[in-house]
Amino acid sequence: MKRIRIVGLCLVAVFAMSAVVASTASAEPPEFGKCNKKAVAGGAGFSDAGCTKAVASAAKYEWVPGPGAKNHLTSKMKELTSATLETVKLEKITCKGETSTGEIASAKEVAGVVATFSECTSSGFKCTSAGQAEGVIVTNALSGVIGDEVESAESEAKDKVAEELHGPGGGNLAEFSCAGIPIVVKGSVLHNVAANKMLITTTEKFTASKGEQKPEKFAGGTADEHILESNKGGGEFLEAGQTITAIVTFEEKLETSSVN
Repeated sequence: MKRIRIVGLCLVAVFAMSAVVASTASAEPPEFGKCNKKAVAGGAGFSDAGCTKAVASAAKYEWVPGPGAKNHLTSKMKELTSATLETVKLEKITCKGETSTGEIASAKEVAGVVATFSECTSSGFKCTSAGQAEGVIVTNALSGVIGDEVESAESEAKDKVAEELHGPGGGNLAEFSCAGIPIVVKGSVLHNVAANKMLITTTEKFTASKGEQKPEKFAGGTADEHILESNKGGGEFLEAGQTITAIVTFEEKLETSSVN
């Protein structure tokens, strides 16, 4: 476990979905899309409203990959909660508010995710992005892909899905300062998302304990494959973990499918 001398806040707004490497983002599940009811039952498709039970005939539902034209999303931190980034030394940056915007860019990708965190402090000092009001941190435009975090031996419908987010071109997620000391956050972060149900809103959580993100890797991946790192004043980058619970709202109903 890495020793962490400083906390940097990965300010990530939340949505539904999970992560795979971009090079494998092909026709393999999971993917974003819609489970639409057929006007008339018949032919191949699915028998259930989550498009998880494939049938060769008399299908009532069909899977349409991708978000469609209405692909924007927003999120807002759950009321009476806070967002934190905590190190293994139990140092924290805490923000009391968060909103974000973004879009589902394709059947595999999210993009343009910009989160605005408010009332951010560390050890009593306000943390602020350049050009923002005191205590306000704004992320760079984040993007990511979805994939399986846990693959069920029983069926794809029981796979556990997660979403990954990272900075532009794999660069910094955010830059800000606390008490005049510059802090940079880089790396990537995973969080689990609801799957196999059409939703207009969903609750998503980033989970960490004592500076360790959970999860930190995808199915078949290696330990610490996706972690957050931060530095203080140009020093060494060190690991940290993000927590936040947010309510994500899509422009129209959308599903993250572990089957399609």
